[in-house]
Amino acid sequence: MQEHDAKVLRGAAIPTLIVGAGCTAVFSAISGVPGAIGAVVALLLVLAFFGVSGFVVAKITKRNPDLFMPATLGGFLVKAVVLAVALVLLRGSDSVTWMDTTAFAAGALLGVIAWLAGHVRVIATSKSLHVDPVPSAVSPGAESGHETT
Repeated sequence: MQEHDAKVLRGAAIPTLIVGAGCTAVFSAISGVPGAIGAVVALLLVLAFFGVSGFVVAKITKRNPDLFMPATLGGFLVKAVVLAVALVLLRGSDSVTWMDTTAFAAGALLGVIAWLAGHVRVIATSKSLHVDPVPSAVSPGAESGHETT
């Protein structure tokens, strides 16, 4: 993993951990232990989803940079489907008494927002090239600043 990829993962994980800790404290005060468990499970799910997908995309693009966009979009699709299935299963289940599902849903939503905000912040403030510049061949008359046709 390149240093830039590690910087992006750290820059996104730290705000997510802070928001997750805040959600855990708030839902612990509101719903007690089930609220805290719901917020912690949501935090772990968000960290696992985004951390693993970031790591996988970094490894794939290291081998073949042309696969960056398909790998990123495929990872996003898988995360969205799995999270949607988890939310639907938890919403329809009355047997989940060990966890507050509202705390889970709110924690997951706030965790995703925190991860994306941290990710955007790191990308926007980093001064790294996102493409490898290819030196262009200079034609003989191009040094003067005039185009030759």
